[in-house]
Parts: sequence; C-alpha cells; structure tokens
Amino acid sequence: MAIRYPLDPAGADAAAVRDTLRARQRSLADEIAATRGTSEARGDEVLDQKDEATRREFNEIGDAEVARDVGELREIEAALRRLDEGRYGLCAACDAAIDPRRLQAEPFAVRCAACQTQVERGRRR
Repeated sequence: MAIRYPLDPAGADAAAVRDTLRARQRSLADEIAATRGTSEARGDEVLDQKDEATRREFNEIGDAEVARDVGELREIEAALRRLDEGRYGLCAACDAAIDPRRLQAEPFAVRCAACQTQVERGRRR
C-alpha cells in the first residue's frame, strides 16, 4: 500500500517518519559535539605561524560544518512540527502532495520537486 500525504499524526507511517527524523537529529547533535570538541582540542597545539594558519583553516571548516548541521537540525524540527500538525508531505508552495520518493531521500523536504526547482532557479539570478 502506498503512503498517502498528509500523514495522520497518530498513524504508523507518521511514527516511522518521526523515528527517522529523530535519529537524524541525534546523529547531527553527535557530529556537532565532535566537531566542536576537535576544534577546541587543537587550540593549545599552536607552535608557529604555519601551525596557526592550519588551526584557523580547520576551525573555519569546522564552523562551516556546524552551521550546515545546525541548519539541517532546524529543517528537521520544522518537519516534526508539520508532522504533528498533519501537514507533513504537503508542498508549502502549492499544497500538493510531495512525491514519497523525494521525502524518502530528504525527509524534511518542504516543497514538491517542481516548486523547489522554481525556488532554485530564482536563487541563481
């Protein structure tokens, strides 16, 4: 049987999506903690200018990774809210159901593929 959107917040399909999203939340939280821990551990190892430049580069990469992970955490939190509200799986732009394959690949997707394409085209200009 195919999944139909929006999902019933109390249904088994919603529970499975909720579990998937929460598992990703835990994984991202662990990644953020590890990245921050690695950056802090490097702080006392600076010996010369080259080492200092390398440390700054690692910290900038770590900061970018943390920012990306925090952004994804926000998207997951929004998806969980949509799930609780009975709006999960509906496009925020056109209100059509989002293709289940898209949600399988990106469980926090907000828009259907057509609307997402339009948004991305607008960003490129």
